[in-house]
Amino acid sequence: MAAVVRTEVRDAVLVVTLDGPERLNTYDGTALHDLGRAWVELDADPTLRVGVLTGAGGTFCAGADVTAVATGGFSDTPFPELAEPVAAKPVLAAIEGHCLGGGFMLACGCDLRIAGAGATFGLPEVRWNLPSHWLGALARQVLPAHALELALLGDEPVDAERMATMGWLNRVVPDGSALEVTLGLADRIGALAPRAVRYSKELIGQASWDAPESVLARGHEQAVELVRMSDTVEGGRAFAERRPPVWSDE
Repeated sequence: MAAVVRTEVRDAVLVVTLDGPERLNTYDGTALHDLGRAWVELDADPTLRVGVLTGAGGTFCAGADVTAVATGGFSDTPFPELAEPVAAKPVLAAIEGHCLGGGFMLACGCDLRIAGAGATFGLPEVRWNLPSHWLGALARQVLPAHALELALLGDEPVDAERMATMGWLNRVVPDGSALEVTLGLADRIGALAPRAVRYSKELIGQASWDAPESVLARGHEQAVELVRMSDTVEGGRAFAERRPPVWSDE
């Protein structure tokens, strides 16, 4: 059976877990739709600031359930949008074990990626004539030569250290600690000014595809809005009073 999607709220963090370790957390179409709904929930809930995506049982995700593919478990396009930023709020991936094929796609949709040292990565789709129509996202995250290395050498897994060298992983941590480290980072991000965090993510994402003058113009729009917010006053007061700020996102 393909993985199910489980969600848990941990303070201001929505933890989303692919749970099907007996099949390496492989997914079917239902699981992908459930993931999409989880990210909509993240953006819609004002009490949530950050999302974390992980897998159960010491592995992240080995991609699509090939059995589901063969038996019609994907009745529509398998959500390549999940390779793009999945929410306006930050989403972090905590990766252990296998991160292969569509699992790689899901990690591409996250903003920061933390992996255990023993994690393995690869794109085996070319071995089975499966599509990788989300590779444009990967090609914006690493150098073209690195994206081609991953896509064309589908029978050659890559280790976490290599993925960090490519600039795709933010941190490599001891095996078994990826989720703990990721939750710590999520808590740190969640304590920061929420709109400034969202706007920073938006502007960096826009810069990967839009013209510089358009990105600069959007940056000016953000700046005008941010300086007029009550949160900006609160941030200054909290700094002066040496206390944690209390954000209202207003």
